Amino acid sequence: MNENEEYIDYLVRLFENKREYGLNCDQIAELLNRENGNDYGESTYRKFWAAFNQGRVYEKEKNLVGIATRILAISDLHIPYQLPITTFQDYQNRTDILVINGDVVDCHQLSKFPKQYRVNPMEEIIQGRQYLIDLIEFIKPKKVVVTTGNHDARFSSYLCKHLDTEVLELMPDTSLELLFVDGFHHYDKRNRTKTWYEPIQKVFNDIDIEYTGDWKTKVGKTWFAHPFAFSSGTLKTCEKAMNHFFKIDPDGFSAVVLGHTHRTAHSKNGFINLFEQGACCDTEKMRYASGRLSDPQKEGFLYMCQDKDGDLIEDKTKLIYLN
Repeated sequence: MNENEEYIDYLVRLFENKREYGLNCDQIAELLNRENGNDYGESTYRKFWAAFNQGRVYEKEKNLVGIATRILAISDLHIPYQLPITTFQDYQNRTDILVINGDVVDCHQLSKFPKQYRVNPMEEIIQGRQYLIDLIEFIKPKKVVVTTGNHDARFSSYLCKHLDTEVLELMPDTSLELLFVDGFHHYDKRNRTKTWYEPIQKVFNDIDIEYTGDWKTKVGKTWFAHPFAFSSGTLKTCEKAMNHFFKIDPDGFSAVVLGHTHRTAHSKNGFINLFEQGACCDTEKMRYASGRLSDPQKEGFLYMCQDKDGDLIEDKTKLIYLN
């Protein structure tokens, strides 16, 4: 058993992964007897597992009635301040679409803020790439959709200030373009090495990876967005985004999910559900607002269920508050 692992979780893990672990039922029985002090045969454990698993399947099917799409929406990772991927362990194999709603890497060195103790952009991008690969492998979604945040756009803003127009034509618009679409080389001048990093879209052959190149994307009847604008007050930025979508979306929508604000809140404006999904980073380490007497940043994410028409299923959608 792993440290802090419950006995029943250990039993489930052994039976669910017996082929991967190279185990048969006799060996599983031996391992379980070693933990519980019993002397049961393999048939006892096998029958228990069959009955137990049948109950799990029943509960799962009951909970999925009416659900067509399950969406895990996370944003504001601000790598290198990201939360561990185990934060999302309850949504492994329970997610159809993983929406990464902007601000993957922090790009702090390219900002106007003080630079001491910060990670350089190339290290952030390399670390961000590995984190995203690990996250996708951990969650196992069918599809990944990525929007651009204001921190991701810092990359091009910095290049625009420091490079001539002709050279800019060689450069991507955001760090996400390097991560998901183009790939990149890391030129280590000190060690005289060059390392190629494959774009994430090519890393996964069985998962649809979509980088929108935009601050917004629509999934079903929900807009996921990471606007560059910011309004003080809870859900004020979300309301502003809602009014924007009323103007540009003739098909209509029933929900808006917003990154960027580092707030966790949910409300309804008429028939529109509004969510500010919070940040998926260690906000204590960021210290952007230190001494500014601003409201505390909030950590969180959203797990949304939609029906076959793309509408939000309210009683099966959860805004997760982390702090």
